[in-house]
Amino acid sequence: MNYIRTYDQAKLSNKQELPFNIKFNFEKIVNYWQNIAQSDSAEAVAAENLLAKIRKNAPFLFGAFEDIDLLEKHQNEVKALLAPLFPSLTTLNDIKAVAIPFLPILFNTSERLGKILDTGGTYHFSAVRQEEPDRSYINACIFILNFKYGANINNKRAFYFDITNRQTGIIKHYRAFMNADFSSFIPAKDFKPLSKIEIKQLVDNLDNIDLWKEKIPPASFTYEGFALVKLFDVTEEETISTLKVDLLKKDALQTPNIVETIRTHLSSLLAIDSLKLGFAAYDKKKDTLKYLGYGFWDILTIPSALETASESTFCHSSHSCIFKHKKALIYSDCMKEGIMATHLAIKLKTNNIKSYIAIPLLYNNEIVGVFELGSKKTNELNAITATQLSQIIPLFTTALMRSIDELETKIEAIVQRQFTAIHPTVSWRFFDAAENLLEKKQLDPKAVVEEIEFPEVFPLFGQSDIKGSSTERNKAIQADIIEQLSLAKNILDIAINKYHLPIYNQLKYKLDASISQIQKGLGAGDEVEVLAFLKEDIHPIFKYLRTLLDEEMTKVVEAYEQALDKDLEVIYNKRRNYEQSVSLINGSIATYLELAQVQAQKMFPHYFEKYKTDGVEHNIYIGQSIVNHKEFNELHLQNLRLWQLMTICGVENLMEFEIKPQLKTPLSIASLILVHHTPITIKFRQEERRFDVEGAYNIRYEIIKKRIDKATIKDTTERLTQVGKIAIIYSQDKEVREYRQYIEYLQSIKYLGETVEWLDLNDLQGVTGLKAIRVEVVYRSIQSIPNNTKNEQLKSKFLVTTKQ
Repeated sequence: MNYIRTYDQAKLSNKQELPFNIKFNFEKIVNYWQNIAQSDSAEAVAAENLLAKIRKNAPFLFGAFEDIDLLEKHQNEVKALLAPLFPSLTTLNDIKAVAIPFLPILFNTSERLGKILDTGGTYHFSAVRQEEPDRSYINACIFILNFKYGANINNKRAFYFDITNRQTGIIKHYRAFMNADFSSFIPAKDFKPLSKIEIKQLVDNLDNIDLWKEKIPPASFTYEGFALVKLFDVTEEETISTLKVDLLKKDALQTPNIVETIRTHLSSLLAIDSLKLGFAAYDKKKDTLKYLGYGFWDILTIPSALETASESTFCHSSHSCIFKHKKALIYSDCMKEGIMATHLAIKLKTNNIKSYIAIPLLYNNEIVGVFELGSKKTNELNAITATQLSQIIPLFTTALMRSIDELETKIEAIVQRQFTAIHPTVSWRFFDAAENLLEKKQLDPKAVVEEIEFPEVFPLFGQSDIKGSSTERNKAIQADIIEQLSLAKNILDIAINKYHLPIYNQLKYKLDASISQIQKGLGAGDEVEVLAFLKEDIHPIFKYLRTLLDEEMTKVVEAYEQALDKDLEVIYNKRRNYEQSVSLINGSIATYLELAQVQAQKMFPHYFEKYKTDGVEHNIYIGQSIVNHKEFNELHLQNLRLWQLMTICGVENLMEFEIKPQLKTPLSIASLILVHHTPITIKFRQEERRFDVEGAYNIRYEIIKKRIDKATIKDTTERLTQVGKIAIIYSQDKEVREYRQYIEYLQSIKYLGETVEWLDLNDLQGVTGLKAIRVEVVYRSIQSIPNNTKNEQLKSKFLVTTKQ
């Protein structure tokens, strides 16, 4: 056994720069023995004999010396000299040695430390955790200031030793505590003592190595003596602390080699060199254990797949223990009778695992993952091990939840980038596609997102169209233009009376002609032509008139300019009223539909989208492929069709009682519903970021949707859609029988009137054979809505439910 242990040979060979020279000096312990020798105690003779032996064999121990080899050569004398500090009764328990501050050696180790440090050549002693040379120099200076000057600078530093077992690879962590009572500092002859001001200056500039070396140059002191160092095993605390850092950092479970890093920490904590581990996330909706980063590559019971059913991973009893009772599964002996024949034990045997623990990771009492440990030795993992792990399992749970959140963020980013905003009912399919893309990119960085289709869905279409919106828009444009032309004409009338210039008469004539033309009707390009005339011919004249300093002219021109919109520089009163009215109608109906959807989605999930044009139209798709883990029945389709009809009645009432009284431009709506009995396939178009029908036959449905608002009654020019009535367009007799029942029911509860028309429609381009039901709406005040809903906000918006 080596008497002197060096833990940094390079540092010992290349002497680091320090503010002091180092000499060994055992003067204080020698004085201890001399005091005993001169006393009347029973140990006096033994003390005198020891001192005599040292005088004869190692007289250098009575003074200061530098030769480290002398310690090795005279280790028996040194051991005897230091015996009071190393009692034989505690040498098997204490982890203790003599050290020299800032010198990388230990000597005179206790028996326990000696065995740890290599009695059988099985342990490797790694370096004490190092610090930068500049920091080491400053710390040495602080050591002097505290020891020599009593500066009381709070510079407590923790020293750690990491000792690795060469055979097992297990690392043990020890914290060292130094006792420097046997140390002293002797200043050099030319060293000028430091003042309190200088000491404060140093403390205020802790990182200024140049200042420290200026005030305390290298070799300003000589250190003489030795220190006692005692080590304490802090493997558990260090391992847990390191695990916190490794597991709680960003993308922890996606870090390469994370499994090996964690395995190393846990091997140290549990003192198990053959430890294996696995880590899997649990998807409750799918009941699967799944890949979530690099942790999956070392899973113990799951094959090398990205996702697998939890029941196929574990046998029945083990699955029940983990997923039903939420308890740790512990096999201290996988070969034990009653266990070895199970499906799980056979898989463990294949991996040479003879003891095994699987711990469910719980978050809010819900399983979010499974953590596995395995060993090739029987009984090495047991119930005691599970208890040891109890304090670190929350770390794995937190890391898993953070990784799940990070993964969901990545998935959401893909969804937003690839699909933009999506309806909540179908979002599950988009997130599946995004998750699949992340998995595929692990194997192929060029992988692209899969196509998203929903086959066999039933479409519902509805529309609340602003009646005569184009006509009202043209009227508003006409009124604004005529008003502006008239104001301009009035200014020219005043100018003609005042200044009698023929050019003013010519411009007035052109204004009269423009007014007359606009009054007859607004043709294509008329608006642009008139506005160009005003801007290029009239406005420069008005600008000139203001330079004449005529008070009356200035006043009327200013009045004209104030009448113009500041941004558009035209009169925009009627058009603004029209646009605000359209916006109010669209916004109110859209909000109403959104609120109504809250109830409808509770009945059965379905896809819903709405579009604002001159009015609001909506698309609904319902079917088995739309929903995830729910059973679709045709009853749900019938219920949704009835809900849609009742909701359109609500829209009509909303328009009549809430919207119309607020409109600055009188407008009305006409509502229609398109019934399509045959299911279709819809596909998400990534280029357009929206759903569209798929297949030649299904395209007919889209064509009908786009053309029915222009539909007319057979053999007439009468438009199907009319104010105060709902038009229901269909093509199959089965559809009319279904809607006849809905109409009769809604007539009974005063949603619809008694007048019902059964109509054939003229053929549209590419569409033939359409028919329609047209039924009048019963307008009711808010007081007449049945009080059977708890949501007063919905009631106030004329919302209805199928409970009515």
